[in-house]
Amino acid sequence: MKHAAAQSRRVKLWKKSAALISLLISTLLLQGCWDEINLQDVSYISALGIDFKDGKYEIYGQTIKFGLIAKTESLQPDPNPVWIGRGTGDSILLALNNLTRSGQSILSLEHLKTVVIQARALEKIDDIMDGLNRQRASRYTSLIYGTKDTIEKIFTTDTFYDQSPLNSIMYMPQPLEGQRSFIRPSSLQVAVQTLKEPAMVTTFAALTANENQWTRKKLPLQIQMIEGVFVFKELKYLGYLSEEEASGLRWINPEFKHFILKAESEHGSAAVNISSSKSSIQTSFKGNSPNFVLKVKMSGAVAEVLKNMNEDEIVASIEAKVKQQLESTYRKGLTKGMDLFRLEHNLYRYHYAFWKKECKGKEWLPKPEQINIVVKFNVTHSGNFGLDEDGT
Repeated sequence: MKHAAAQSRRVKLWKKSAALISLLISTLLLQGCWDEINLQDVSYISALGIDFKDGKYEIYGQTIKFGLIAKTESLQPDPNPVWIGRGTGDSILLALNNLTRSGQSILSLEHLKTVVIQARALEKIDDIMDGLNRQRASRYTSLIYGTKDTIEKIFTTDTFYDQSPLNSIMYMPQPLEGQRSFIRPSSLQVAVQTLKEPAMVTTFAALTANENQWTRKKLPLQIQMIEGVFVFKELKYLGYLSEEEASGLRWINPEFKHFILKAESEHGSAAVNISSSKSSIQTSFKGNSPNFVLKVKMSGAVAEVLKNMNEDEIVASIEAKVKQQLESTYRKGLTKGMDLFRLEHNLYRYHYAFWKKECKGKEWLPKPEQINIVVKFNVTHSGNFGLDEDGT
């Protein structure tokens, strides 16, 4: 018995020793942080600008202090604490490589939030998207814009109250969308999907630096603003439309949140908060010709009555105005070869046999008379205004 107990103790001791030796040996095989990079050794590019001039790509990188990336609400002693680098090359990758040549630290795209493409480079959208996708650190959640301004001007705009540059439309368009819906900027992921989709029309929000509305100490401020849209059919760039020309797109925007529209009649006028706009397209065929019905259902509340108007007059005015904007945008698009309501894509998705026979591989465009637009508006609340038949 004593011999057996001693033998058991020796076995347990041997197992513990073997486990300890194995643990010590395994620590020798562990690799240390040989590729560790200190934050002070990295410059994070938060926005990338792309231009194309004289047969070469120009890449602009906007970097912001790392601390500002984490604290967008903090006030800054420098009202424009950004650094902008520029590189050139025969391709996107070569231009990026040229940009790193003069960098004082490692340039990283791992915090890339926004891509801005100058209008003259939009013809090269296929090469641009390919170059961005080849970057391991590129993020599909990054927003993408177009601009008619220079990249330097967009990257050096002002912010209110000396806040971080991240508190701007280029980085955070959501607050503006909640107040004044128009065109929501696309993410890189959505852009890649739609630009490759057959018969699909893609729009990029057009960013500008407006200096006509805000001042500080009697000096004009350059504030970012969305002024229109750049339009593509698949990977082909079709052109630009101002916000006024493309105003009808607001009402078929699936991300629509809010817009104030003026209602007018011979008796008076009112301001209406429109809080919902939903659209759908129905297709029918007459012979070999498709006909479309675009239905837009809206709702909102009366915010202000400037002069006497009754509810029927407000509803009629809003429906007429929105229908006019939709028809104007549709026809303006056709004059520029743009199917802004994506009617061909509707055929591709739901009437593929017809699309394959009549549209595929052709420059198909709907005709002005092939669409009927129906707008319905519902007043959800009249506020403190008694909208009786006399508008009083």
